[in-house]
Amino acid sequence: MVCALLAVPFAQPPLPETGDEHAVEHADVSENLRSHFADHREPPPSVERDVRVVLAIEEAGYVPAATGFEVDRTYTREGEKYVEGSAALSSVSRLSEDPRVRSVRIAGIDDTTGADRVTSGVAAIGADRLHEANVTGENVTVGVIDADFRVSHPDIADSLGAYRSLDGNDDWRHGTAVASVVADTAPDARLHLAAIGDSTTPEEYRRAVRWLRDSGADVIVDAGSYYAQPGDGSGEIAAVATEAANETLFVTSAGNHGARYWAGNHTAGDDASHGDGEWVAFDGESDGNYLADGERFSGRVEVTARWDDWSAADTDYDIYLLRDRGDRQDVVVARATGPEDRPVEHLGTRVPEGRYYVAVRAVEPGNGTDRIEVFANRNLSERSEGGLGAPATADGVLAVGASENGTAAPFSASGADLVAPDAVDAAGVEVDGGTSFAAPYVAGVAALALGERPWLPPGAVRARLLAAAVDVGPEGIDPATGHGRINASAAGPATGPVLPREVPPPQ
Repeated sequence: MVCALLAVPFAQPPLPETGDEHAVEHADVSENLRSHFADHREPPPSVERDVRVVLAIEEAGYVPAATGFEVDRTYTREGEKYVEGSAALSSVSRLSEDPRVRSVRIAGIDDTTGADRVTSGVAAIGADRLHEANVTGENVTVGVIDADFRVSHPDIADSLGAYRSLDGNDDWRHGTAVASVVADTAPDARLHLAAIGDSTTPEEYRRAVRWLRDSGADVIVDAGSYYAQPGDGSGEIAAVATEAANETLFVTSAGNHGARYWAGNHTAGDDASHGDGEWVAFDGESDGNYLADGERFSGRVEVTARWDDWSAADTDYDIYLLRDRGDRQDVVVARATGPEDRPVEHLGTRVPEGRYYVAVRAVEPGNGTDRIEVFANRNLSERSEGGLGAPATADGVLAVGASENGTAAPFSASGADLVAPDAVDAAGVEVDGGTSFAAPYVAGVAALALGERPWLPPGAVRARLLAAAVDVGPEGIDPATGHGRINASAAGPATGPVLPREVPPPQ
């Protein structure tokens, strides 16, 4: 069915009528779009105690003014300047925010771990049986990239090895949940946490990954997805991940756009002109793509569109959000007409209850055929396979989808290498689930494997995890579940059989 607004010519797009207008929030389209959280009103649990802290500083003798930090000594080692002292665990984030502090390392934490804590996700992948065999990720460091973390949270405090805020913020729940899954899966692994905020530049992202690599991370997990990047892995975020994956196992989430993604082609002149441009056809006929499968809904709407013009950036497409009013003329509720220097548009707004659909206007289409991709935070009536965002598009990384009822979860983007549970049992942290919380299970199993076989290069660990996966989709490798569900037996004790390339180096 052709949507009513776009089925008839008009000279200019109709403006919102009184009572239907909603402000468009001009979100930075380079932001890291992460899972939505359930409402959380209770204060978070916290472990409060003093810890030994070693700071790498820019200037010799500099002493941070953070409340409660007591300096014991300052020194220089191998050209690096350090200050060492004690501080309350809750003040670590403030120390890391000091611009003259290059990194923060927490030393001397009691080695009490969560080895006796068996969560539903840990049991589902069989990691609890490895814990009983003393396979716990000892002497392995897992780096986690996220918006921010509550470092004093009881589910991660005992595993914390280092924390650095490159551009953190107050939204600590997502990162804390991700880190807690790693700690539950590999209870003796050390966590190095890099806080980058909700919106980060490629250069800030590179700094975060570089810091984790320099600080000794054996595994890196980034449970975010960056959609304002090319979908073919050629963007800056993917390039950072590809480089890191050559030396460190890099795990990331596949994204939550399994039923919320559409991709197709638009050729100039193919669609009917309405006097002010052309409109992308979603199914060969309709210019509109309904949200929430065409059902009525209210609340937040997020839509991102990108197209394949990253080198020249001389084409332009705009996003329109329209309300279907039945027998009356459909109305434009919001539109995104951002800068024309990047092939990306993002629209974010809130809407009252109703039926809504997305339309994409070709303001300046290319001379040939443009590839258009649309990502939404609600199911699309017309959708496609795919939907990966960077860094899942990078070479050599492990992209992880979410499993549900023995197969891929409906929201999990296709194209993942593995799937895993997305259960989170962090105290006081309520999340809606998603591939963000599947990825750290894989990172945790990788840590278990490296704890038993520390000589393995990243490629061998990756191959081992893929080979041991449980086939849960159509027989063989498939777009929805990849090689299958992560299986902790991949990290079995080193006394068992080994795969090719797993022979330990000579002593």
